[in-house]
Amino acid sequence: MRSIELVLDQESDAAVRTAWQALVDADLPSLGRSDTNSPHVTLAAGDDLPVPSGFDVPVPMSLRLGGVLLFPAGADRSVLVRAVVVDPALADFHRAVHRTAPGGVDTSLPGAWSPHVSFARRVRDQDLGAAVAALRGAPLPEVLTVGGVRHWDGVSKTVTPVA
Repeated sequence: MRSIELVLDQESDAAVRTAWQALVDADLPSLGRSDTNSPHVTLAAGDDLPVPSGFDVPVPMSLRLGGVLLFPAGADRSVLVRAVVVDPALADFHRAVHRTAPGGVDTSLPGAWSPHVSFARRVRDQDLGAAVAALRGAPLPEVLTVGGVRHWDGVSKTVTPVA
């Protein structure tokens, strides 16, 4: 799988990593348990996404966080995320990404996309309350600053900076 992602600046990246660590400290699932994870917002995902050469609209400079969301992750398990509010600049850029790099899976296409920042995969239902409490102990800023755009190739494990 390949993806095109917004990455965060150093300060926002550190804030998300602090939240990941709060989950680790509470002995809960966390993306902070791996040295290879990096906070990001996926714009497009698909098996054959090309590396874009540029975009016809500017990269958004900030991302406003919404509430906590859960995505299904198997029986009695959820992926724990914070929503990203889709403002006009983010919606325009998202459409530009798909014009430049077609081939995304349905859930990453405009109109079906749920942008988010992930914190943990496969959190057991019985641990959701503790996970939310841990995140409250490491509050994030209301707005995260974007640091750039990257293309991730999950097969070759390569990152290509795009913008």
